[in-house]
Amino acid sequence: MAEQGLPIRKTKRELVSKEEIEKTFLDMLLKKGALKIAPNSKKLFILKSGRASAYFVNIGSLTDGESLAKMKWALSSYIALLLNEGKLEDFDFIFGPAYKGISLATLACEGLSELYGINKRYLYDRKEEKTYGDVAADKVIVGVDHFKEGQKILLIDDVITTGGAKIDALEKLKLLGAHKTVGLILIVDRQEKLGDAKKVDKRSAVEFIQETHGIQVFSILDSQKIFSLVENNLASDVRQSWINYHNKYGAEKA
Repeated sequence: MAEQGLPIRKTKRELVSKEEIEKTFLDMLLKKGALKIAPNSKKLFILKSGRASAYFVNIGSLTDGESLAKMKWALSSYIALLLNEGKLEDFDFIFGPAYKGISLATLACEGLSELYGINKRYLYDRKEEKTYGDVAADKVIVGVDHFKEGQKILLIDDVITTGGAKIDALEKLKLLGAHKTVGLILIVDRQEKLGDAKKVDKRSAVEFIQETHGIQVFSILDSQKIFSLVENNLASDVRQSWINYHNKYGAEKA
């Protein structure tokens, strides 16, 4: 069983600061084209919500070995840092929702073991229920045969906008029985209020999850941090579009 506030022991590598993780990871996103910034204000990215954004993040484009190594380092370093600072309760499993969350969970587990001597298991869900073989073991969630009631789970995913996919993941985890979700780790929090291009809610997706499910959300990067690191290199009209977008759709700073 996991213990709350369990410190990291036998660390193989020195812990790194959040600032170093942010900068190194953002540089990689830009280098690999996973973070795209509009060339001008007339060519903004239209999101699923219908909102026109000055930037777009696609973690799915990080498919080469160098990118995966950086992803493993960033995720495991951030989780190890949160554990060491006591901000994240210790856990038994990392759950990655299909599809992008699966690779993130596996990379995080590998990185925690390889870099910090922390051994965790991972779980992931199926989009379609399994109908063959040992159906009872992993009909919906793969890895459930190692799970024991009362164990603790860390949820991990790439980007949050509306939070719908994260709510679905939390519902699926109920199939495990008694457990505790200790937190949600994100690659990027867009820090947007719920809704679409016309409707703007009072709460952000992160605020909704924290208030309704009592789950703390942590992100390697967020919209404001990305802006602060790239704003000096933005075209003036793109910079203004980014500011206008945040003023209209952005969640209030805590």
